[in-house]
Amino acid sequence: MPNRTVFRVSLAAIAAAVGVIATGPFGGRVHSGASLFLAIALIALALLRRDRFASLSLGLFVVGGGLARLMKVSPWAAVGHEVLGPALLSLVCFIAADAWPGNDLMVEDSGKPSVWALARITPPAILLQVFMGALYRHAITNVALHVVGAMFVGALIMFAGISVMILPGVGKALQRVSGALLGVTVVQFMLGIYAYVSRITAEENGVLAGVSHVAVSHIVTGGLTMGLSVVLAILVYRYVRPSEAVAA
Repeated sequence: MPNRTVFRVSLAAIAAAVGVIATGPFGGRVHSGASLFLAIALIALALLRRDRFASLSLGLFVVGGGLARLMKVSPWAAVGHEVLGPALLSLVCFIAADAWPGNDLMVEDSGKPSVWALARITPPAILLQVFMGALYRHAITNVALHVVGAMFVGALIMFAGISVMILPGVGKALQRVSGALLGVTVVQFMLGIYAYVSRITAEENGVLAGVSHVAVSHIVTGGLTMGLSVVLAILVYRYVRPSEAVAA
């Protein structure tokens, strides 16, 4: 439901969530400050909306904080923590898109497969890819699963984004979100390649690689990719309708 106050608080929560993900591997006061700001924004959203989505976002934040305390003793806790970050960011993006007070043109879903179907399957596919990336970073699986997944999920994102952009009469909001999703996906893919090559080079030279800013950027853009896919899905459900619905 459109609500300007909720939308603005959601934007603040999105910024804070990105800050938490970006500073998490480094810790320190900046990370603590971003986490505190995110907690305040999530509490505000819970009070403003009083629904299951806002409550769930606050619950994910609490669980993520608990897993962070177990990361040094369990790689699975670290994986869970890394997956919950993008999931929380995406949930806040969902709330922001739902509360967006703007408007866009109603267009016809004339694609095959339908834009609705593509919008529905893209976010969970990205979440699975985030999960496989976390498994690789914590040495639970090798890189092959993550690389193969990147190929399929990247193709899915490109197909979904382009399918929305070429819909006849598509409005500016859908165009901009689709363009942003495609752009962030390309950047995220390139950062992933660079991070992997850097890691392999360090291992071959017998160097113990520390926290890589490129790898962290790859994680951040992965979260943004998932968040934008959720926003795109919400806008597709709102402004793209089957032919018979538009005609009616």
